[in-house]
Amino acid sequence: MIVKYVNRKVEKCFNDYSRMQRVIPIDWVRTIKKHIDRLEAAECFGDFLRLGLGKPEMLSGPGGIRYSLHVVANVRLILLLDADKESVNDCRELEVEGVCDYHGGKENWYIP
Repeated sequence: MIVKYVNRKVEKCFNDYSRMQRVIPIDWVRTIKKHIDRLEAAECFGDFLRLGLGKPEMLSGPGGIRYSLHVVANVRLILLLDADKESVNDCRELEVEGVCDYHGGKENWYIP
């Protein structure tokens, strides 16, 4: 699968995990790296969903099809799929929006 990033700032952070360690704890970085590696290894998003890794869940709200993957307790890796509701399983391209805590009615972004 093709993994892109929503902007240059996010891309720089995700392409340099030592930079990411300055922003978030090392155990979060390890989990995020595993998620990104598994997403890149999957042929399509449906293959990744069938594995159930990272407790993927679809997010509600505007802005297209968004999924989150569990990093730690309330922190999630947010993904924006290049698909519509009927083609989520066949999606071969996604954008990483960042890492945030979206619980409690507001979004607290660690990596915007």
